[in-house]
Amino acid sequence: MDPSLIEGLLKLGVDTKFQPMFQCKHDAETSRFVKILTGTSFKMEAVITLQSYFFLVICISITSSLEETHYKKWQSGAPAELGNPQHLQIQQVFTRTICAALCSYTSCKEFQHSDTSRLCITRHTDPVSGGVINPGIGLFDTYKQDPTTCAELRTANPAAHSGEYTIVPSAPQFRGMAVKVFCLMNDTHQLEYVTLPNENIGNFPKRSNNNCRKEQSHLVGDGVGLDGVTVYRKIRIIPSTMTVVRTDTTFTSGTKTKPHTYGRAEDCYSYSGTCKPIGTFRINTLGTGMKFAADLQWTAFGNKPKVHSITRTHDGAVIDLVCGGWCGRCDPVGDMILYPNSLDGQL
Repeated sequence: MDPSLIEGLLKLGVDTKFQPMFQCKHDAETSRFVKILTGTSFKMEAVITLQSYFFLVICISITSSLEETHYKKWQSGAPAELGNPQHLQIQQVFTRTICAALCSYTSCKEFQHSDTSRLCITRHTDPVSGGVINPGIGLFDTYKQDPTTCAELRTANPAAHSGEYTIVPSAPQFRGMAVKVFCLMNDTHQLEYVTLPNENIGNFPKRSNNNCRKEQSHLVGDGVGLDGVTVYRKIRIIPSTMTVVRTDTTFTSGTKTKPHTYGRAEDCYSYSGTCKPIGTFRINTLGTGMKFAADLQWTAFGNKPKVHSITRTHDGAVIDLVCGGWCGRCDPVGDMILYPNSLDGQL
């Protein structure tokens, strides 16, 4: 290993002698280490190969503070908790931040760290070792990750009521990242919603033009009574995948008797292909720190259905749909899954 690389890693707090192997992906290595020495906040990708009973490759982002890893201290100065040792992994690091980062990017929600021995014990969801853990003597501080669901939050704090909270969802694309959600709490279940700062609205117009010759200000046939507007103020999500529950209309308002399914544009305007559909739906996740996949597509259903246009703006955070038929609609192909939007900070 390059001596300058070792020196920089030691300054960062990684014990390179303890690890069997250490490799870094890095650009402008010297300038990064200058930032380390001057205390400037930064992030560096690294690949650590750990060998205990098997090789485990972990990609970590080493951050400048423990708070950024979303772990909070639960217990101070206690002997190591070694229950279910097959789920524990022990290694040596210089700082709690490194221990938290190692935990954050694996199936781990809790770690123990000793300032004196510099030992880091991570507790994992799945078995990761042969169960032989020997931390020696010394006292450990225990840290637990922010809750991954509203149910976990309620378990930790039975007095918690409905409101905005921060969770760290277990969806792979959000691993270790905090997300602000609205927790709908009651005695039987706790559900997660993302509050939408901007208008998300569907419009099924009360207009028809069946032969594209003369528009009428009313609907006919199967379209009667289907018109109206639906405004979504919150959308329900599943934290394990960050999939939107499109049929949950708990936090909607508007004039449509049967509210729009989220992300559906529909109308009953015309059966002629020469007429442009007028059913619309606007998706706007700006202000949430999230957006939908850039390759998410829509397909048409119904009688003479047509997807007229899918227009993305604001780096994909805003999607405008125009669809319809006689009567016709368009729905997403597959699930609507949220991803981090690095250009739209929300916390």
